[in-house]
Order: sequence, then structure tokens, then C-alpha cells
Amino acid sequence: MPNERLRAALAKDGWTLPDFAEAVGVDPKTVERWITKERTPHRRLAVAAARRLGEDPVYLWPQLGSRVVTDENYGEVITVYTERSAVPNSLWLSLLQGAQDSIDILVYAGLHLPEAHPSWAKEIQNRCEEGVQVRIAFGDPECVQVRMRGDEEGVGEGLAARIRYALAWHRPIFGSPNLSIAFHSTVLYNSILRFDDQMLVNPHIYGMPAFRAPILHLRRIDGGPLFSTYAECFEHVWAQSRPFSMGSDI
Repeated sequence: MPNERLRAALAKDGWTLPDFAEAVGVDPKTVERWITKERTPHRRLAVAAARRLGEDPVYLWPQLGSRVVTDENYGEVITVYTERSAVPNSLWLSLLQGAQDSIDILVYAGLHLPEAHPSWAKEIQNRCEEGVQVRIAFGDPECVQVRMRGDEEGVGEGLAARIRYALAWHRPIFGSPNLSIAFHSTVLYNSILRFDDQMLVNPHIYGMPAFRAPILHLRRIDGGPLFSTYAECFEHVWAQSRPFSMGSDI
């Protein structure tokens, strides 16, 4: 099948095949094969091409997420975004839609996800109905850690309100099969969103809202410590979280 994501990205920015090929240092026929033959470029070239288009390479070529890495210079880190707002908006949804086995989400509120993608909760429900195990850990709006984080960010009770609003977005899918929701009461050093073997990590910085902090896009590889460290972090927090009763008031 043609790579419609790449075709659309080129058209959006007005690139011709010859001009784009020259910009990334390949033959125009190579770019044409990327589109029409569904060819996947080497990771280095894919990263360079995606940067030109302002997209994530794994969004343009999903096969990159499952390809065995042989270049030791890449390892687990696909890319690092200087702040959350620099992440291509399409990446969040494409990772969610592409998950086949498990999705783990650890946030305080994560309100940017349904706000940027009104279909976010519905897409989670679709994944659950396809047999994907989904776990979402929100910050407990009543806990002292959420109040402290709200004070750090200068929003006070606003963070607890954002958590309740995020839960309201998810209310239509409460009770979906394979969906578990819990409240954590931890000092959250990182928001973690895991989609099978890919992960987005948003470190929290004191006094700074999460959207201004960087994002690490990771992938799991054999022997790689980063992915497993954050996966283990999620499990520790999840084990200490209290299940959210789907029928309770928010």
C-alpha cells in the first residue's frame, strides 16, 4: 500500500519529489519508492527526512518501531523533544492506535491527550475491545502530592480540577473490557506512556508545567536499560495505586 502519511506530509509543506530528495540527499526515485512501494529508509535517513517535515519518523514509517536496531548509536532512544509541545500531534494517536498487546499510562492528569484528540477515549475503548490490556494511573485529586505539584506549578487546586476533568473525558468508556483505572499518590517524577515496545517519557521539572519539559521517545531493545527502568517504575507505582471504582463520583 502507498505511504499516505508521507505523501500527505510532503503535500502539506509543498515539497516536490526532486526538491525533497535533494534536501535529504537521495535520488528522487528513492523518495518515490518510499511513497509508492512502501519502502522504509534506514533509520538515520528516516530521522533526517522526518525532521524536514516536522513529523516523527515512526509516524511516517511505523515499521521503524519494530525493526531490529543494529546501529549502536541509536539504541533505545528514537528521539528527544525539547518540550512536550514539540512532539508531533499525530504521534500520540498513532502510537495508541498501533498498540496490539498493552498500553500503560502514568500521569497526574494527562489532559492534553483528550483535549488534542477528542477521539482519544474512544480509541482506547477500541483498543480494549480488540483485546489490548490498558492501565491508566491518574494522580489522586485528594492526595497531598497532587496539591504540592499544583503549588509548584502555580496552579494550586487547578491540578486536582484537571484530573477530575480528564476523568470526565474517560467516563463514556468506564467499564470497557480490559480497561483498568487507578489513582496514585506518588511524587511523580515522570509521566510515562507505554504502547507495546514504544514509550514516551515526560520528565517533570520543579516549578515548570509538564508541557515545557522534554519528552523522550524510547523503544525496547534486548539488553537496553532505559525502557525497562521506566517500565519498572510504572509497575511500582501501579502496585501502590488504588483502583478507581467505575461507578463512583469523580
